[in-house]
Amino acid sequence: MNERIAYPPGAENGGLETVGLHERGCATIRTLYLSALVNALSDQGRQVDALLREYGFYRTQTSTPYERVPLHRYVSLLEHAAQKFGRPDLGLEMGAQFGLEEMGPFHALFVAAGSLRATLDTFGLFQDRWQTNTLLDVTIQAETTTLSYRIQDRAIWPRSQDAEFTMAGMALMLKQLATPSWGPIEVHFEHSIVGREKTLERFFRAPVLGNQAANQLVMRNSDLDRQLSNNKGFQDNKLKSVLECHLLDLLGPEALPVRRTCDQAADIISRRLGRAPVDCDSIALVLNLSARSLRRRLMEEGSSFRHVLQDVRQARAQALLQSADLPLSAVAEQLGYSDTATFSRAFKEWTRVSPRRYGKASSLSWQS
Repeated sequence: MNERIAYPPGAENGGLETVGLHERGCATIRTLYLSALVNALSDQGRQVDALLREYGFYRTQTSTPYERVPLHRYVSLLEHAAQKFGRPDLGLEMGAQFGLEEMGPFHALFVAAGSLRATLDTFGLFQDRWQTNTLLDVTIQAETTTLSYRIQDRAIWPRSQDAEFTMAGMALMLKQLATPSWGPIEVHFEHSIVGREKTLERFFRAPVLGNQAANQLVMRNSDLDRQLSNNKGFQDNKLKSVLECHLLDLLGPEALPVRRTCDQAADIISRRLGRAPVDCDSIALVLNLSARSLRRRLMEEGSSFRHVLQDVRQARAQALLQSADLPLSAVAEQLGYSDTATFSRAFKEWTRVSPRRYGKASSLSWQS
């Protein structure tokens, strides 16, 4: 499938946009993950250095793993690299090579956690310091636990290579901590995986679904709660506490969270869309507000609940419709609409074209 690559400003003309003070407000990621790309493309020689420079990166940055770089550039770099070198499974290759050893001192911290569930909790503690403006959410149900990952900036798209790298890397890390035979029950991706199902299922050893609400690993609770075999049968809370203290200090202060109510509401809606109610009352409840207070705050920011919901739905709809294999009924369901007709009317109000026409136009533009 051809995908439109979101190049960084200036890159399409050969120009470079320096990482400077004006980008500090952007979402960031650590250069620790840049090394995964360099290692996966070690067979490409100097071509990798040329591509890195297009995006304002340099190979020498991999020697300073905790340096912050703009997330949107990193994600675009991965997509461009996959296309340039004909490696549609690049993100998967990166994840397959990015295990506990590549996590440096965090390796010892994860082992000291005592169980896979405690490891996930520990990983979540550092997520905002490794990668900002990103959802890493754990949902516990009766028999299973779902780990969800999604970049919150809806403008960063496509991002399939980053998603597959993250899910593959998490699966490898958990397998190394548990046993070689460990695997999730099911894996979800927010992008289309048509034509690549077997490749993904061979890696994860589980059913893999595309065009889902988020990138997810669905795991058995019994696996997550079992004591890790490589920590001598006990959880070393003292060692874990000391390591956490030192590593938090190493990574520096946590990035400031988004404060605007409309952004918080959009994040919650995006997370729940097609899976749980997204009316004003339910979103206000998550924010610990009354529906009246939520509406007032949104109005003060020059928005409204209806506009926030519409923006999230429109962005998700346009992304899903770029996958020609996805029927309108499935798109409508993922957006929380009761039927296809209601969704089609809403989409036409937003864009002045029908969803079918939009999908065909997107397909033709990608092929050109």
